[in-house]
Amino acid sequence: MKIPYSGLSVSSIVVALSSALYLGQSTRPFDVVIVRFCPTTINKGQRHIKNRADSQAELDKKYCRYEHKLLKEVWEQQQFEASLPIPESSLQLRNIPKTKSDVKWFIIAPISFGLGYLAWSKKCEINEENAHWELEGYKTSIKLTGVRARNERDFKSQTINSNWDKQRVKSGFIPVDAIKDRAKKQEEIQDKTHASALKQLDLADSEMNKTIAENIRDKNKADKESEKMLKKNKSNDLETSNNPEGNIQERVNQLIEALKRWEDGWLYTIIKNNKPLWLIGSQGSGKTNTASCIALVRKYCFDAPIYQLIDRHATGENWKVWQLLDAQIKAESEEEIGQALEDACERWLGRIKEVPRQKQQLIIDEFTNLKKIPSCKEPAMRFFSMHLTDTRKAKEFFIGINHYFTNESTVEGTFEARKAGTIQIKKFSANGETPLPRVQIVHGLVDTSGNELEEVEKTLPSWFEAVQIYRHFNGRPIDEDG
Repeated sequence: MKIPYSGLSVSSIVVALSSALYLGQSTRPFDVVIVRFCPTTINKGQRHIKNRADSQAELDKKYCRYEHKLLKEVWEQQQFEASLPIPESSLQLRNIPKTKSDVKWFIIAPISFGLGYLAWSKKCEINEENAHWELEGYKTSIKLTGVRARNERDFKSQTINSNWDKQRVKSGFIPVDAIKDRAKKQEEIQDKTHASALKQLDLADSEMNKTIAENIRDKNKADKESEKMLKKNKSNDLETSNNPEGNIQERVNQLIEALKRWEDGWLYTIIKNNKPLWLIGSQGSGKTNTASCIALVRKYCFDAPIYQLIDRHATGENWKVWQLLDAQIKAESEEEIGQALEDACERWLGRIKEVPRQKQQLIIDEFTNLKKIPSCKEPAMRFFSMHLTDTRKAKEFFIGINHYFTNESTVEGTFEARKAGTIQIKKFSANGETPLPRVQIVHGLVDTSGNELEEVEKTLPSWFEAVQIYRHFNGRPIDEDG
């Protein structure tokens, strides 16, 4: 059954307007009293009856014919407060009770108007949908007509050409050998096209096989290096021997020279840069270990202790690495992390005002998941927006670890600020467990002229491990060749 939305809409609007009009004509909502002052004549003698009647008539003509409408409440109040009230025998009162307005009209008006609006909206929706499908049907018919006409034209063209070829052959204008040669050439072209397609498929398979072989080679190489390192570091006990000041400075100089020599010193340039540093990559790519290495180099070589560590797994899976940093403050639970993020924002503002000379470090891991925790969402968004500028001004090295660096994992609307104000390094793993030495500097590295470089491919040295960096300053120097 088709509903007449147009008529329903108009009817509802009419009912709404009528209800509003009737409601606006509501009558008196209060009690009224009509007062007539009719004093009695004082002529009471029997011999003057005629004069008494005339006198009463004169008084009625002068006073009693006039009516005075007053609010009943006001009349009663005035009578009560009067010091010399008028006798009730001289007054004629008539009460007019108040009339009540019907509240249902106040409800009917907006309801009817709403029904009219909904009916009209539904009518417009149906009209728009009908127009859409009508247009789609029109486009479909045009396409079908075009395809039919094109196919018919091609068929007629081929039929005419075939007939003319037969006529030419029959009349001797085209020899039969020429027709056979043309068919043979067409067959050869089809064969070559097919062979070429097969070669392209073979080439694609070869490229994929080559890529797979290279990945397997890199994986085997990484496994060999890992085994070599494990054999070299059999003991898990960390050495804590105290070195003299002169020996520490010698180790600092040795490590800085090694960093400067590695691939034109890009790693040293990144480490000494004050911009916020973000390490991204899949699981097993070694982000935590690389972050610890950079933090240790900054701690010993640039006199920047680790002030704050924020990680939900600070005393769990990542404990063996984080313990090398000896962070002053750690935040692991959701409540501690939310408070630590707020404290960091306030600390940056305070340090900026104080203009400190002593640098310190802040490390945060698994920032991606913090936005999904209710108690950490708002502090995390504020923290991320402020760290783009405040960490550098507050003389605080920042290292962040994330799986990726999109609007979903950070804060929407900060793309340009992230690109201009941060360094982003991407790490890789061949199997999700063993990190590869390959890294990609997505942005943050510049050439000698200051031009921004993007997606620069580099590698990390084999000795750039958190345990080896720690041991370098605690009794066992690194071996650049090993």
